[in-house]
Amino acid sequence: MEDPIWVSLFVWTTWLLIAIIIDGVMVPIKMYFSRKTIRKVKTQIEITDLPKISVVIPAHNEEKTIQNCLVSIIQSEYPPDKIEIIVVDDGSKDQTVNIIKKTKVHAIMHHVELKLIEKGHTGKVNTLNSGLKATKGEIIFTIDADITLDSKALVNIVKAFQEDKNIGAATGYIEIEWDKSKNKDFKSMFFSKCEFLEYLSSFNFERSYQSVIDSIYTMSGAFSAFRRDVIGGMGGYWPVTVSEDMHITMMMHEKKIDIVNVPTAVAYAESITDYDTLYSQRVRWARGQLEVAAMRHEDSEVEEETSLREIFGIIKDQRDPKLFSLVGDYIKSAVSARADRLRGRNFRNYDLLGMQRILFIDHTIAFPRLIWIFVLFLFPIMGLYTYLLPIIMAFMYGFYALIDVAVILFSYHYANDSTRAKIEECFHYTALLPLYRMIIFCFRVSAFLHILNEPAGWKVEGPVNGFKNGFKGAKEGFGESVTLAIFQLGHLFNLQRLMRRRGK
Repeated sequence: MEDPIWVSLFVWTTWLLIAIIIDGVMVPIKMYFSRKTIRKVKTQIEITDLPKISVVIPAHNEEKTIQNCLVSIIQSEYPPDKIEIIVVDDGSKDQTVNIIKKTKVHAIMHHVELKLIEKGHTGKVNTLNSGLKATKGEIIFTIDADITLDSKALVNIVKAFQEDKNIGAATGYIEIEWDKSKNKDFKSMFFSKCEFLEYLSSFNFERSYQSVIDSIYTMSGAFSAFRRDVIGGMGGYWPVTVSEDMHITMMMHEKKIDIVNVPTAVAYAESITDYDTLYSQRVRWARGQLEVAAMRHEDSEVEEETSLREIFGIIKDQRDPKLFSLVGDYIKSAVSARADRLRGRNFRNYDLLGMQRILFIDHTIAFPRLIWIFVLFLFPIMGLYTYLLPIIMAFMYGFYALIDVAVILFSYHYANDSTRAKIEECFHYTALLPLYRMIIFCFRVSAFLHILNEPAGWKVEGPVNGFKNGFKGAKEGFGESVTLAIFQLGHLFNLQRLMRRRGK
């Protein structure tokens, strides 16, 4: 160990080994379970046997997307006479309501029931709950207004409910429409295509694995479905966090309700190519994750009549050694009560592999990873060979790129023809995917710091706009200060002249 090169190799090899253990070992395990859980929709379920469904769409200033969303539902392969669409307008100021009313004619022509509920602006949770109260279907969908559905999406999710009566809720696969960013600048193409690949692994591959081990920790609010009695038993959505979809998922897990992923039910979302908008979205997700994790707790327990501290206080006051037997009795009683609670508890994989694993990967290890970024450039100063730095960094980048390639190829094998064509066209962006994930990682770390001193909100100002607004505010503030100083000097000068005149 006297030779610095051995010290250097030991440090770098340890770092690489940690990355392999944390991020690499689970990939083949996830592939094994994902392959077993990709749901094959049975053909013996006839279209005529499908139940009536309700689709709830909250809308607030959605004039650019609401028509495409509604048309995709109206023209789906689900029996039109069994679809009930309820759009709840949350006080839109644009042409959203007029577009919905025009689209209603299209719905009537296709024999689809379309209702519009208009209300003041109260937020997404209250808007969703207003729509849920008006539903009549056996299966209730919640869909964002900027989502368009594949023609078979509704049918495939409902068939999953029909195949297994134990399923209480299901979520589909959100696919990014990156091809709408063609012929744009490199930044737009980079974000849109990397976002497409990210969703492919997160909403398809990862959730297929989570589905089999019963650890789906977020049902996408953009496209999810519930049995009527399940969503009713939850009391609808709760306005306690900015991630209402994650919160209701946690509540269903606590009630031991089965939640599954149906990757054959595809919904399309437009890519986010604006840096600040993407930042705001990921900060909101991170905030919601921490807020929901903080809410998760065991059932409240009745407090003991006498605490251990009080027993020691009695022993101290009475100075009687015989009273030490009370300590033993107290410990024996506490252990016995705890054992009884554990024996009566029905553990599920969400308790063991769900939220805890996500928090460990996304939060616990986040700050040590961030420290490594800065430590990398300090090692040469500490006496380690400088030439090893780019070599090890290249190895690390290649390792994560290899993981992404493996996951994307796995997803390609089970994808439909349309998704396969998109993968083929943007597959070379897997070489840039580790860079994209590093940007998202920095967003997540920034979110942790943002949460500490900022109130919760649906939209968060991004760093680019924040810098611009801060500079503009400082410039305006400086200008106001200079103007105020000039006026104050002028007032002082006039006051001095007035005093001189009075003195004369």
